[in-house]
Amino acid sequence: MSARPAAPVTVVSHALLPPDLAQAHRLERQAWQAALPTHPALRQALKQRQAHDAQHLDAPHEWARAQALGWPLAPGLLGWAAHSAAQQGLTCPPEHGWAFIDLVHWRVDQGQVHLHHPGSISAAEDQALLNSMSPYFLEDGIHLHALQTGRWLAHSVHFKHLASASLDQVMGRSMAAWLHTDDLAQQSDTQRLLRRLQNEMQMLLYTHAVNEQRAISLNSFWWSGTGEAPPASSHTVLLHLELRNAYWAQDPTAWGAQWQALSHEVMLPALQKGHRLLLCGEQAIVQLQTPPPGLLQGLKNLWPPTALHEVLS
Repeated sequence: MSARPAAPVTVVSHALLPPDLAQAHRLERQAWQAALPTHPALRQALKQRQAHDAQHLDAPHEWARAQALGWPLAPGLLGWAAHSAAQQGLTCPPEHGWAFIDLVHWRVDQGQVHLHHPGSISAAEDQALLNSMSPYFLEDGIHLHALQTGRWLAHSVHFKHLASASLDQVMGRSMAAWLHTDDLAQQSDTQRLLRRLQNEMQMLLYTHAVNEQRAISLNSFWWSGTGEAPPASSHTVLLHLELRNAYWAQDPTAWGAQWQALSHEVMLPALQKGHRLLLCGEQAIVQLQTPPPGLLQGLKNLWPPTALHEVLS
């Protein structure tokens, strides 16, 4: 008898607020608390969290998605870039590995460098910077390929076995923990090369024409997504990133409105179909799933719930 296929999994990123919200400024805390779902059953369900280390190299939704796909789980080596390159039909020499290169904004806050989302990037800006930066990367044996505005694919021997922190995991945080600036002696040759290349690109971008008209400058890049190409998977995993931009923009009103929309359009239908639902934040994952079919469940199905909290009550 063949094994029963696993239930589809729906993963929603940035759907949980961090546990340190209480440390935020009073007005900011009130705005985020007002954005949270209000029904007691739903709030109680969201408290059943599986902790995810804040210093983990992978964001919770990336780790949860890879796990649901049945991929090998190695921190910082999940192989998202290689997976994306394969989907694009791109190949590289066997001694090379793949990585994402993202255009980002570095901001100095109280003496610390934080990575921030630079906002929308036009196709013209993306192409201009790809043309300007490619020769520098190529000098270090890194080949760039356009993927989407603000994100490129790169392959090189430097990425073959290099663990990296994902962009989603470091966004909005201090770079000190990820760049190991106080521990240069323990960095690998590849890490030192990439830090040098970052410094060169920061000097190039500081005076680049693209930044003359931008409200938020594109002043650095981040590498991530490294690791071997993962094996093919027969599991169905649906990823929803709609909450990410509102969270990165620190807009609780937009985040709350999007959360409510997703609860009706994505979360409730997933549970009604018997899917596993994984809600992910910066430091936690909550798994929700309806019980297997039975007499009580069959009776409930005669009156399908119309809200997420009704499923969880």
